[in-house]
Amino acid sequence: MHADKQSPKSLSNAPGVACGDLVVPLRVLRLTLKKKWFDMIASGEKTEEYRTPSAWIFSRLIGKEYDVVEFSNGYGKHVPRVVVKYFGWHQGPGRSEWGGTWQNRYVVIRLGHVISRHNRVAK
Repeated sequence: MHADKQSPKSLSNAPGVACGDLVVPLRVLRLTLKKKWFDMIASGEKTEEYRTPSAWIFSRLIGKEYDVVEFSNGYGKHVPRVVVKYFGWHQGPGRSEWGGTWQNRYVVIRLGHVISRHNRVAK
């Protein structure tokens, strides 16, 4: 198999966009969140996600292009997930109501509208 091709199995769980009979897979950045921040993003209230600058987050962002961010609230198959439009990232301060401070520099991931929600927990 060529390095630039994905097997059908690897595409079966990837979000995609229908284009006629073809489903084009989206480029997905996957991140895990605590419940408070997950709920704020899922409601559309929080439009930035803050990460402490680190080799780990930079390895996922530098030189990469994404269409969406898939946030999960925990780990595993059946945890709540939300897919949100990705608008890029930069480094800068954060808003206190969204978990940041103006004194610290964060990796700020800019988010757009909520595209889909999965495995919602009943209230």
